[in-house]
Amino acid sequence: MGRRLQRPRGVTWEEVLPSNLKIKEGKWWTADESAPVLSVAADTAMALNIRVGSEVEFEIAGRSLRAIVSSLHVVEAFRPTPDPEFIFSRRTLQGFPQVFQGGVRMQADKAGALQRAVFQKFPTVTLVNVAEVLSIVQQVIDQVALVIRFLSGFAILAGGIILAASVAGTRFRRVREVVILKTLGATRRHVGRIFSIEFLSLGAVAGLLGALLAGGFTNVVLTQLL
Repeated sequence: MGRRLQRPRGVTWEEVLPSNLKIKEGKWWTADESAPVLSVAADTAMALNIRVGSEVEFEIAGRSLRAIVSSLHVVEAFRPTPDPEFIFSRRTLQGFPQVFQGGVRMQADKAGALQRAVFQKFPTVTLVNVAEVLSIVQQVIDQVALVIRFLSGFAILAGGIILAASVAGTRFRRVREVVILKTLGATRRHVGRIFSIEFLSLGAVAGLLGALLAGGFTNVVLTQLL
C-alpha cells in the first residue's frame, strides 16, 4: 500500500509567499510563472516521500491535475485562517471550482442582522458566527479550570496535612536535636538558622520537582492532545 494521508488536507493558491511561511527547500514561483507548480508543507512532503521536483497528481471535481513541486515550506507563525499543506500558483488552479473564505470582526449583537442580510443577497454564502463557538469553548474551558482548581486545592490541603503530620511525627527527634545543639553551645539564633535552611532546601527541591513535572505534563498536553 502506498503512502497516504490519514485526514483531509487543505489546498489553496497564492501569488506571493505568505508572511507566516518560510521556504525550507527549493524556491517560490515568480508572478509570470506559467507552468503548473505548487509548494508542499515539509512534514506532509516527508510523510508522502515528496521532494522538490516531484510530480504530484490531484483529482479535483473529476478532473486530473498534475503539478511540479517547486518548494517545501514550513509554518513560522500561526494565524486564524487555516494553513494549507498544498499551495498552488494561481494559474495552476484556473478553471477549477474554488471556495473563498473571509472574516469580519464586529459587535456580537449585530451578527444576526449581518447573517440575514447576507443570506438574502447571497444564499450560497455560508456564515459561521465564531463568537457562539468561542462561547461554548469558553464554557468547557471554565468547567475544566474549575475541576483543576478543585484538584489543586485538594492537593494543597492534603500536602498541608501530610506536612503537619510529618512535623508532628518528628517532634521528639527535633527536640533531641535542639538539646544536642544547645549542649554543643548553639544559641537560639543558630538553631533557628539551621532549621530554616533545612526547610527552605526541602521546599526548594519540592517546588523544583513540582515545576518540572507540571512543565512536562503541560508539554505532553500541548503536543499530543492540542
